[in-house]
Amino acid sequence: MYKCSAKAQLVLDQVTARCQKDTGTKNTWEGKSGKYMYIPGRENADGKATGVVHKFQPDGSHKLAGSYKILADGIITRFTGLSKANWNAYMNSAEAEYKKSLSTTAPAESKSAAKVA
Repeated sequence: MYKCSAKAQLVLDQVTARCQKDTGTKNTWEGKSGKYMYIPGRENADGKATGVVHKFQPDGSHKLAGSYKILADGIITRFTGLSKANWNAYMNSAEAEYKKSLSTTAPAESKSAAKVA
């Protein structure tokens, strides 16, 4: 299993959901100028998610088209084949999901009646 930070993974999950919707696969989607596939790269100690993006050719083969980088804080800095509007939607959705998961897993703070000096 590929490991990256929780926020980067949530963004990558948004891309995977797009792939499922478009093609029924986990890593292939239909972009404005063709069909693309992302391939995860090495794991990064700093929590970012990186890899390459291939574009399918008319003959069914695929060629390297670019790459992707999602920083540990969930910010997409590069994702060939996805529009900036897609980037923003995926980052916003992932951030909302992250905040939601924090609010449901964080323990409630108890209010103390005693004053602390």
